[in-house]
Amino acid sequence: MPEIRPFKAIRYNPKKIKDLSLVVAPPYDIIPPAMQEKLYAKHPYNFVRLELGRINPSDDGSDNRYTRAGKSFNAWLKEKVLISDEKPAVYIYSQKYKYNKKYIERFGFLALMGLETGGADRVLPHENTLAAPKTDRLNIMRAVRGNLSPIFVLYEDRPHKILGIFKKFCSAVKPIIDISFEGVRNRVWKLEDGRLIKRIESVMRGKDIFIADGHHRYEVARMYSDEIQDKDLPAELKKNSKYMMAYFVEADEKMLTILPAHRLVKDIGSLTKDETRERLAKFFHVGKAASLSAMISKLGRMSSSYAFGMYLGKHKFYILKLKSAKRSDAAIKDKPKDWKRLDVSILHLFILQHVLGIRDVDENVEFVKDPQDVVQMVDSGKFKIAFFLNSTKAWQVRRIAKLGERMPRKATYFYPKPLSGLVINRFTD
Repeated sequence: MPEIRPFKAIRYNPKKIKDLSLVVAPPYDIIPPAMQEKLYAKHPYNFVRLELGRINPSDDGSDNRYTRAGKSFNAWLKEKVLISDEKPAVYIYSQKYKYNKKYIERFGFLALMGLETGGADRVLPHENTLAAPKTDRLNIMRAVRGNLSPIFVLYEDRPHKILGIFKKFCSAVKPIIDISFEGVRNRVWKLEDGRLIKRIESVMRGKDIFIADGHHRYEVARMYSDEIQDKDLPAELKKNSKYMMAYFVEADEKMLTILPAHRLVKDIGSLTKDETRERLAKFFHVGKAASLSAMISKLGRMSSSYAFGMYLGKHKFYILKLKSAKRSDAAIKDKPKDWKRLDVSILHLFILQHVLGIRDVDENVEFVKDPQDVVQMVDSGKFKIAFFLNSTKAWQVRRIAKLGERMPRKATYFYPKPLSGLVINRFTD
């Protein structure tokens, strides 16, 4: 795997910020405009001002969300609202949350990860990236010269050696951060013990790393590091830019929750509801469900059956179960079998494109996590049809990544997201 190392995190000064929950924020890509405004109003030092600042009508090349983020960052450091830890550390990070009536605690650690160049890359992605988000994040990195938030990566450790180290350490030491945010308890411990850090590095040596969340930020970190190497900038900045902050989590299904993003379709052409059912019945067993909850419950019990929920409006819920995977395999060209057998692949390339002939583009397909919202959006008349999926599994993410393939868009939503504003990695002191 890439080199990992401890670092001196930049953190909110507890003497100046008494309630950290007022200043942290979700990652930039899950902050809608209404939440952005709420975060701005929550506290004058809320992290959203750095992570995802407002766009003003008067913005220009010298005054925009990026220049304002850089100025705020430097001002907060000067005012000692943000301060640096004195010693390099690995930061153990736990998130405890409730899902499906059970409490789950996910342990991981925040450290720096070397950006590999040349040779076989051991950091494996599973999603494609887009130009606009990369330009946005690159401008932020240029402004602050650091990583405001970590990418989320997975590693394999079946004997749970690292998890054992964490649990023993955390049982004896108080966390430096303990806050709740949107129903999730977030705790952080500072691990400075060089002996324990070397043990972690030893376990991690030689492992593949799988990007769970943060594909754009990972690519941007490499772009930024490459672009500054030949510039007249401090040597320390160039050296430190070859590392980025990452949140490492063991790829243990018991600790990982991946939520599905359900699909809504605006335009289905001339298809009627009866024609939709008839076309699907050639390839799927189509059964009715009494309600949304009944459909979701039954769908969850069919997670290994290539099954989907469908809503056509007016309380008409259905369960679709694929009759033969060989039929869908034949319709999906130029992809390995494991890719073809993903639910999201079958939905997009077989159901939407092959069976129904629906335009599968972002302008026509909306992605929504809450099933209740999905039903309301179809009932409003804005969307004609909705499909519900089971979650992609963590082992599928790893398998597709090892094949060098990328999943269809919005195939995974790892929950909960690591908070932004707990720790920052600055490239220079």
